[in-house]
Amino acid sequence: MWQIEFDPKMGIWSPFVYWYVAINTLVCAVFTVVVIIGGISDLKFLFRSLREEVVDETDDGRVTPDSHELQPTPYEKIPSEQ
Repeated sequence: MWQIEFDPKMGIWSPFVYWYVAINTLVCAVFTVVVIIGGISDLKFLFRSLREEVVDETDDGRVTPDSHELQPTPYEKIPSEQ
């Protein structure tokens, strides 16, 4: 297969850099696979949730000033300790 020869003039740095790059490449590849699997799982969950969601046909997406969601909630003062 491959024969890797390290330059003796570089001392310990040549094998160190080789293994540093090799290990980091492996870790990055594993991390990428894990993130892709998680993303696919989340997309399946998203589309399943969208399929089961009940659609409100009366909602046209408008927001008006009298919408109760836009009204500020009353601020409750925290009683100070005395």
